[in-house]
Amino acid sequence: MFRGWRIAGYIALAVVVIVSVLAWRFLSAAGYFTGIRQEIAADCRAIPAVPGPEDIAIDHERKLAYVSAYDRRAVMAGAPGSDAVRGGIYTIDLSAPEADWALSPVTPATPEDFRPHGISLHIDEDGARRLFVVSHPAKGGDRVEIFGIAADGTLSHEESVESSLFVSLNDVVAVGPRSFYATNDHTTKSGLVRTLSDGLLLRNSNVVYFDGSEASVAADTLLYPNGINVSPDGQTVYVASTLGMSMYVYERDAETGALAGADHVRLGTGVDNIDVQPDGTLLIGAHPKVLDFVSHAADPAELSPSQVVRIEPSQKKAGTIYLNLGGEISGISVAAGYGDKMLLGQVFEPRVLVCTQSEELRAW
Repeated sequence: MFRGWRIAGYIALAVVVIVSVLAWRFLSAAGYFTGIRQEIAADCRAIPAVPGPEDIAIDHERKLAYVSAYDRRAVMAGAPGSDAVRGGIYTIDLSAPEADWALSPVTPATPEDFRPHGISLHIDEDGARRLFVVSHPAKGGDRVEIFGIAADGTLSHEESVESSLFVSLNDVVAVGPRSFYATNDHTTKSGLVRTLSDGLLLRNSNVVYFDGSEASVAADTLLYPNGINVSPDGQTVYVASTLGMSMYVYERDAETGALAGADHVRLGTGVDNIDVQPDGTLLIGAHPKVLDFVSHAADPAELSPSQVVRIEPSQKKAGTIYLNLGGEISGISVAAGYGDKMLLGQVFEPRVLVCTQSEELRAW
């Protein structure tokens, strides 16, 4: 009898130790133990927007910013009529005086069931432009919508791309007129399995490549892949891992679309969307405290610190150029660079920030 109790005690102790270790791993990955010593300020002003301007892509030649937005909180609330919530694409005319920068809707009527997430601008060699958009239709079935772009920046729907491999799309990067990579932040629709995967920090998500005719898995064993982008020369693909607090770097075979792992950059913050500037530097919107972001998603009054990380691949340098505790912008998702400015978007609140972009990289 005594021996049985002793074995049970050992088992209970082992369970406590395992649970404690798993809890510590998750809390560390979610930034629970992260200390923010001070804010890193920038000169910012707000542009009124619709709720949830989550991603921004800039056409530097035409001086036009595209903004993807929809009211996520209205959808999450599940109130009557929430199925009818439709998102949109907006432009900001960056050639106008900065004081006049404002969002203008350019969303076509098709598709009707449109809830945009990550976006990517593609410019062909002949100058033809297309906008690739991840969409989460209310009726289910994630897809990538491809829009043609007119000279005035307005959109016309060209194609909806669907695949059984599109499970939980987050972001997209176009690499051709009809080809792209997209991240699945999870590879299951089950809420319980997603929660367990996140809690156990399982590397079971992937990047999918669509070559213009069919989709295939280009990279796997990833932990919550989020933002994705490509270098100006098209040879390097960057993938943000939010719970991994890091960025994966892949060498890309332009002919086959195959990705080969080249580097893994530990950044120590919950990285979101990646913007690649014309000079090759990267700006990444990030959540230093992921659990605060989860609280902010449920309650606007709960602030979530927002951070912008700048990476200079040619110099192998990275640092923070903006860090706010959430009072100026809460739940940041993207920082898109434009000259000495950057446009900051967020997941829920109805405004975009225009801030000065510092070249000084600071530790936080």
